[in-house]
Amino acid sequence: MKRFYLRPMAITFIIFALLSLPGSVLCEEVKKESTPANAAMVNGKPIATQDLEWELGIYERRSKAQGNPVTIDDKVRSEVLDDMINRELIYQKATQEGITVTDQWMKDEMSAFKMRFSDQKQYEAMLAQMNITEERLKQQFARQQVIREFIGKEIVPKVNITEKEAKEYYDKNTKQYLRPEEVKAQHILIKTEKGDSEEKKAEARKKLTELKKQIDAGADFGELAKANSQCPSAPNGGDLGYFSKGRMVPEFEKAAFALKTNEVSGIVETQFGYHLIKVTDHKAPEQQKFDEVKSRIMNELRNKKIQADAEAYAAGLRKAAKIEILTK
Repeated sequence: MKRFYLRPMAITFIIFALLSLPGSVLCEEVKKESTPANAAMVNGKPIATQDLEWELGIYERRSKAQGNPVTIDDKVRSEVLDDMINRELIYQKATQEGITVTDQWMKDEMSAFKMRFSDQKQYEAMLAQMNITEERLKQQFARQQVIREFIGKEIVPKVNITEKEAKEYYDKNTKQYLRPEEVKAQHILIKTEKGDSEEKKAEARKKLTELKKQIDAGADFGELAKANSQCPSAPNGGDLGYFSKGRMVPEFEKAAFALKTNEVSGIVETQFGYHLIKVTDHKAPEQQKFDEVKSRIMNELRNKKIQADAEAYAAGLRKAAKIEILTK
């Protein structure tokens, strides 16, 4: 497992990725009296056990959200702690070099962050769910920025990826750059909700049955969508644009990809209600050309190289550091 501090896993991303997950706060207070207060000491600076538990909670929830749930065992604990030690070493080196954040930077950062919430109440609810105080959140932002600036100064300028390297990577990994099958579709939605009566559901189905008869008789699907659909896409004739598999709810996706171009489905039920779907175009899977993805590949390779060089830099700092592991 490679996490480390350079991945685009900023704390703001963590927060918004996890806010929608059900459950209690991300970590619990350490309950065992025998558990030491600090998980490690790095050049005399502590890494608190509570901070380790907090990061383990983040890692567990993030992994679950990405569909790759993990078990927090001794190996994972060791790897997460190892990552925290690396970040602490980089942070210490950065502060020795005089890198800090200004009060104005922090004020602007917090102001921009709070704008993502509808009001103060929602912001405070986030703090509670993340089991973090505003002061600790500021500290996380500051540490993240100090490390980012140091890496930008010491490592990033030395990283260079050539077009030749990008082409070699492309040639070895062409399957990664296969544009998936896509369909372009319109739909008409008559909404129903969980708990609606069978009578209301029957009315929705009857409405769509009548509309399907009009379509089969030659009526314009888009015009009927404008007049009848209860989806935000209605003003555009129900047009959903192109989408690939995995973008829509399963029932809708299955029906859409089974249709031929200009074919209209029967009534399709999803969690949103009942739909009529018309597919207006199909795009077969297509191999993207190197020139189409060159910039993307070069950025990906550059980020990987920065990551590797940062890890190597931290490994070098470890040689002269005094590190004590106080917990298993």
